[in-house]
Amino acid sequence: MRMATVPAAPDRPSKGDRTRRRLLDAAASLLARDGRVGVSLSGIAEAAGLRTGSVYFHFGSKDELIATVLEEGLRESLRHLDDALAPLTAADAGARLWAAVRAHLDALVELSDYAAVVLTMPEPGQDASLATYRVLLHRYRSRWTELVDDAQRAGAIVAGPAPRLVRDLLFGAMNAVADPHGRPGRTPADCAAAVQDLLAGPLGAPPGG
Repeated sequence: MRMATVPAAPDRPSKGDRTRRRLLDAAASLLARDGRVGVSLSGIAEAAGLRTGSVYFHFGSKDELIATVLEEGLRESLRHLDDALAPLTAADAGARLWAAVRAHLDALVELSDYAAVVLTMPEPGQDASLATYRVLLHRYRSRWTELVDDAQRAGAIVAGPAPRLVRDLLFGAMNAVADPHGRPGRTPADCAAAVQDLLAGPLGAPPGG
């Protein structure tokens, strides 16, 4: 499995930051492959080429490390979404939704392991270590609900189904088709165009590249 890496901060990272990043990347890779139950801190340290003590220096527990992986994946997904929507005005409701679709698909590919961990995690409970993750997840879902609602009101997609239902159907479709390893040749652009064709039909603008 290719080990995905979340982009580092633009400033030159310290040795501690680089070690922390190695642990996060290793954890994301193993969690995506083996799931939470199949991953141990010693296994993560070994995959990162470090000693187990290094994990405890940067993270207090396995739960804290997993929560940080989840947070990283969602923060980068939000960044992709913000970047995609920045050039568009609120009046471009349809274009904003299609840009969000493409951003979500791009994030799934670029953040491969991190995205896989987010997608395979069950709905977060009230565990204190997941508090920040719950906030980020709510923010991401709310942004998408607003995008769908705006597109429905603008006539860019068919109105009727509740925006939250359409959002969840979109997530299910996009998350299912965006595996570049299992389906070689299927690009984010191809998937985005297919989603637009299915959801908008004759109402939507011609799919972009």
